[in-house]
Amino acid sequence: ECRSAQMPSLKHLRMRDYDTVYEPSDDTYLLIDAIGMDMDAKMGIKGGKEGESSEHNDTYVDGLMERDHAVINTTLEIGCGTGVPSVYLAMRLRGMADNNENDGRGKEVADDTIPANAQKEGDENNLADTITTTTTTTPNPLHYVTDINSDAIRIAKSTAEKNGIPIPDFQTHQCDLASTLLENLTNKVDILLFNPPYVPTPDDEVGSSGIEASWAGGTNGRIVLDRALPQIAQLLAYPHGVAYVVAVDDNFPEEVARAMEERYGVRVVPWMRRRARNEFLTILKMTPTRQFCEV
Repeated sequence: ECRSAQMPSLKHLRMRDYDTVYEPSDDTYLLIDAIGMDMDAKMGIKGGKEGESSEHNDTYVDGLMERDHAVINTTLEIGCGTGVPSVYLAMRLRGMADNNENDGRGKEVADDTIPANAQKEGDENNLADTITTTTTTTPNPLHYVTDINSDAIRIAKSTAEKNGIPIPDFQTHQCDLASTLLENLTNKVDILLFNPPYVPTPDDEVGSSGIEASWAGGTNGRIVLDRALPQIAQLLAYPHGVAYVVAVDDNFPEEVARAMEERYGVRVVPWMRRRARNEFLTILKMTPTRQFCEV
């Protein structure tokens, strides 16, 4: 049976909200499906969807979801938009915390989900065996979200509230990437999410504070992503932190992987891949292999 991520409710939004904030689309669905797959993997649930492949393999064992007894205290989404990925993650972690409290074993009980992307079409299914773990979470992990767009900050906060996430646990910061959080969150982020503006565009289209900031990526769609890479390396908790980053083939993700490994000791693997219209989307899963130090 296929298990897909359950989309947080967006019934509080109106069509005009999407004039200024990125509307959830194929990349959003792939990101939350990748998170959900990892959470399902630790519960020993095998599954996947037609049109996806996963690069889960025996050589990759450093991710948070594969580590026994990893404790999740802090999450961060860079460029949150409507806040769907962070709210989805918070909902899953709240369920995990409830089960920890109820059974005392640090294991999550599977919840019923409905497909976030039930009508997606695409690729081939090639999921490997999953791994059972005992990842745990504190009762109230802190969820940080950032965006340069003030409308995104407002909407993400309302998405959290409407989906039952306590506002004190959902901290919003209007800033460029994670710039205002670097000092306080260095080596402290357990799960980091980033769906960058990855569309190749002229460089002068990058860096606005409006809706175009959500998709304009400059040369090779990499200007914003390349600026974010050292911040991701700095923020991830060692050794168990994990980042999920969206990329397309035009971004040359193999170059991203090589740069993160050589400069910062962060391992990058393609975790989930899906065709969306005329492009292939990939979730890059990043984990530190050493303590961060500036280069």
